[in-house]
Amino acid sequence: MTVEASGTGATLLDISIAHKITHWHECGGHGRCTTCRVRILDGASHLSAPTRRETELAQARGWDPTIRLACQTSASGNISLERIVLSEAAASQLRAETVGREAGTERQLAILFCDMRDFTALADTNSAFDVVHILNRFFEVLGDPILLNGGIISHYVGDQICGLFGLDDDDHARSCSGAMRAALGMAEAIDRLNEELAGSFGVLLKIGIGVHFGNAIVGEVGHPTLRRLTIVGDDVNTASRIEAMTKEMGAKILISRAVADRLAEASLSITATTMARLRGKRHDVELLAIDGFSDPSPFALAQRSIGRLLNDPSVFAEQFYANMFAMRPELEGLFSNGTVSQGAMLSHMLRSVVSGLERRKHVTIGLQTLGRKHVGYGVELDHYDTFRAAMLKTIGDVMGGDMTHEMAESWSNTLDVILGQMKEGAGAEFRRH
Repeated sequence: MTVEASGTGATLLDISIAHKITHWHECGGHGRCTTCRVRILDGASHLSAPTRRETELAQARGWDPTIRLACQTSASGNISLERIVLSEAAASQLRAETVGREAGTERQLAILFCDMRDFTALADTNSAFDVVHILNRFFEVLGDPILLNGGIISHYVGDQICGLFGLDDDDHARSCSGAMRAALGMAEAIDRLNEELAGSFGVLLKIGIGVHFGNAIVGEVGHPTLRRLTIVGDDVNTASRIEAMTKEMGAKILISRAVADRLAEASLSITATTMARLRGKRHDVELLAIDGFSDPSPFALAQRSIGRLLNDPSVFAEQFYANMFAMRPELEGLFSNGTVSQGAMLSHMLRSVVSGLERRKHVTIGLQTLGRKHVGYGVELDHYDTFRAAMLKTIGDVMGGDMTHEMAESWSNTLDVILGQMKEGAGAEFRRH
């Protein structure tokens, strides 16, 4: 894609946004994250010098000179570039860069292990191609809740997936809360996946999830040509063995006392508590079987349904714009270049913001910045009411009979927060002019 930009001072990120190009910028374009980074293919001499913030990040991350932060870089002539971060998974994986590239570092993390039960029987009764397909769907569907709740997918081992929470966050309660939300999201996701697989393969997948909080040595390990983020340590083994206990206890989700202590226990819906001797341990460990939060966040149901809503982002966006234009036809004039690229940006924004309302830093700053930028597109303050109504209708259309009163209320609360921050930013922009 080729775009033309006039005037001076606009950053590469500003230009992307002005031309409705999907461009990740989780911190709102303030140089506090690295998700807007680009690789310069040609025309580097036409770029502004790196800012102090960009220089510090580049040195800390070991970037080569072709990598630039789009929010910190402007151009005075023709350039050719490519975006580097193109997906939620890629954006989330950047958090691993807080770990030293060579030397290991000890971190306090919430560690989640999820394992598919009876995998041997599944492999024996299906062809090799079908098993690979089922595993890929399994990891895709169960990996999303980890990514959407601030986690990193550390590794896969056979039919097991491991998620880490807290690599870039020293708030231990928030890390444990993210791991819990991910575990509950995985429990819901496996039910939806089973509906898909039952008709095609006649299989019913079952899982066990174990969550523990403790110390882990984190670093890149392996041959110099192929190193991977790896975690080791006694607490890592404990998390894995807690997961193994789910089958013995007949529970889908087990957490350790170490996790519960970092959350308000009254907020957990605990179905059983037991002292258990884990393999290789000298002392019993207290385990709690969990099936939810007793006092969930007002955003919880919205966060847990976002994956289903955006299962096909283009379809969701198309339906949303159809609803919005039906409610207010004149708004179609704001989209002179169509809604395809704008729809991709909408889906990205909705997924990243909804999933991060309680955990991501700078969400407020990012939303207010987005509101200010929308003023330049011709968006008026009263347009937000139409957006809200069209969004709620689209969510209801997609969810169908699964759209309960509680879910509708959660989405209503979620949209009020998102649009309230955007309107605040837009209002400040109107007052400035």
